[in-house]
Amino acid sequence: MKFRTLAAVGLGISLPALLVVPGSGATAAVEPAPVLKRPAYVANRYLDQKPAWKTCGDPSFRVSCAKITAPRDWWHQGDKADDIQLAVSKVAPKSGKPSRVVFGNPGGPGAAGLGMAPFLASRAALAKSLAVGFDPRGTGDSANVSCEGAPGYTMDARDRDPANLGLIAEANELSHPYCDRQSRGLLPYVDTAQTVQDMDLIRHLLGFAKIDYVGYSAGTWLGAYYQTFFPEHVGRFVLDSNTDFTRPWIDTFEAQPQAFERRFREDFAPWAAKYDSELKLGNTPRLVIRTYERLRADLKKRPAVEEYLDGSVKISYDQNTLDNIVVGDLYTKADFFSLATDLAFLRDLAKAQSTGGPRAAQRKVDALSVDRQRRLVQRATKPALGLSPLGRPFADDAQQATFTAVSCNDSAWPQGREYGDVLSARLGPHYPLLGWAMNENPCLAWDRPQRTLPTPTGAGLPTTLMVQSVHDPATNLSLAQSAHSRYAGSRLITIAGEGDHGIYGGVNKCADKLVDAFLSTGRAPAKDTTCRGEGLPGPEMTPPPADGDGTPLRRVAGFTREVSGYLH
Repeated sequence: MKFRTLAAVGLGISLPALLVVPGSGATAAVEPAPVLKRPAYVANRYLDQKPAWKTCGDPSFRVSCAKITAPRDWWHQGDKADDIQLAVSKVAPKSGKPSRVVFGNPGGPGAAGLGMAPFLASRAALAKSLAVGFDPRGTGDSANVSCEGAPGYTMDARDRDPANLGLIAEANELSHPYCDRQSRGLLPYVDTAQTVQDMDLIRHLLGFAKIDYVGYSAGTWLGAYYQTFFPEHVGRFVLDSNTDFTRPWIDTFEAQPQAFERRFREDFAPWAAKYDSELKLGNTPRLVIRTYERLRADLKKRPAVEEYLDGSVKISYDQNTLDNIVVGDLYTKADFFSLATDLAFLRDLAKAQSTGGPRAAQRKVDALSVDRQRRLVQRATKPALGLSPLGRPFADDAQQATFTAVSCNDSAWPQGREYGDVLSARLGPHYPLLGWAMNENPCLAWDRPQRTLPTPTGAGLPTTLMVQSVHDPATNLSLAQSAHSRYAGSRLITIAGEGDHGIYGGVNKCADKLVDAFLSTGRAPAKDTTCRGEGLPGPEMTPPPADGDGTPLRRVAGFTREVSGYLH
């Protein structure tokens, strides 16, 4: 039996490949399942279907959408009653027949992807390609899974009282039963192995022998597994903001606390201190961090419950809401100004409540403009722009459920509370923003299907182009470096002096030029290369960019909202 040592997090624990946790009373399977291979056949009813394409969204986007039929389980293509529907979008070239097809995925896992088609079509380098997006099984306009009613993590992860740790473990244990019951039999089949089969069915129905691909965040994982299952159909693949797709999911998520802490302490805090005369959070990075910690303590002691937009929205600001706002605003430097102003507002709100009570705090909210109130609501409830930390809330139930299903179904996790409690106790003191919450993880009590995915190696594939910023908070630089070192034929573009999550499509001109050349000609850099970051914005960047503008993943999200809902 093979063992691996979790030296990367300094636990000093060796776990068997089956992830049995000593003393926990819970184990995974006795032996791993055989490595999964492609289905032996595909039924004609899937291969011969004719999608009914219709215009969706603003006609100026030129987006067509359709639903296609796929089996619930590709390895058991049974009765038609078990079939599911998948939503697909496409944008054809403005003139002429497309020479290639390019698929896109925005990550999550579980993010809806219909907006990838108009986003990719907006790139001049892809003007002659058919651009394709799709909502992966589980989310968006495709067949949904749900975790509605499952208990959330309302506890403070920093509270190490045994009773509090017990509540976190109980929330982990209740997640799978709730999700399974609400998902009506689909939950075990929402994973990467099933999704790449869906992708290849889309490829077949569109009539192309090979696909090009742009995948962000968890979309790098999906892209690498498509390459592994269907190497003969692989064209030009770009993997941006990388998971370590050569290792289990656990490795990617365990690298997040250090990356988020680095982004907060080394990028945001110095930036906020530099502009203290405008932002007033502290004139040194240490004082900025102290402002956050004091505010967190105040909101834990006395949460602020406020009404926004004429009473139509009520938000309770406690320490968890604050942490979610901070984490969500670290994905892109375009949100630094919003984060700074939100921290200042919440500090003043907490002070008003402490000195004048709830009415004084509500008066501060009522004094804000409607637009400012709306932005605060979005900040407090928005989903992340890419790979989310486990346990963090999403605004959309189907996206949350798909994220959990894929993360927990794809690869084995330790079962039982001991592993999570030890991990969080180890990482929390060093990386408090996220490290304490590493035990808030439904995968630690998840009844996953007994299947083993093949390990992506890159062997025999064309060049895969990887793109990675150095201070990416959601997908640690170490993950890209690790995957690159084991993925044959890959080239890595590193963006120094940059921390955005999602680079291609407007963040860095140097990276865009290299990726555009690769997608349009197939010409990759001869060797690994580094682009210089373009710096952080000043505090005059207000108002913050709206969805549909700015960063690549925000533009994808904006497009997705525009073209969704037309297939019901």
